[in-house]
Amino acid sequence: MVLIDNRYLVLGFLDSVLTTLVLGDSMPNDARLVFIVTIINLITAFMAEYVEERSSLRHIERQLLMRRGSLLRTSLHRRAIYDALIKGLMFGAVSLVGSAITVLSMGIKVLWIPIIPIVALGSFGTLMSKYFGGNAAFWFILYVILGVIASFTGHVISRL
Repeated sequence: MVLIDNRYLVLGFLDSVLTTLVLGDSMPNDARLVFIVTIINLITAFMAEYVEERSSLRHIERQLLMRRGSLLRTSLHRRAIYDALIKGLMFGAVSLVGSAITVLSMGIKVLWIPIIPIVALGSFGTLMSKYFGGNAAFWFILYVILGVIASFTGHVISRL
């Protein structure tokens, strides 16, 4: 059974919103933007999870004094690939939602700053304080600042 950690869901949302803010003004086709951000995050999450699962299998091999690669040809390895694929798909689904919400709400701006995505970043930033420790206000401010920087970067890129 694949257990999806809520941290991954929050990180998927935050990553997709920040990426969409950077690329948003420079891509005229909103559907293409959402698709690109989702695919990038899906592949990145799958690869990260697969590397972690494979590393775990190698660690088990060393503890059991097995010759290298013997667990990589077992059903345990296939299960690790399956788990990484499921986690990557979940991360991609959350990225799809985060990117779509950002694209749909980017029209409400003050200067170059889209208000709704920035507030969403701050709100999800407070969840980061729960998962990684620290002050909720600090994480809120940190992600609001990151969102403003990402928006400004996207604004500058679109002008080039």
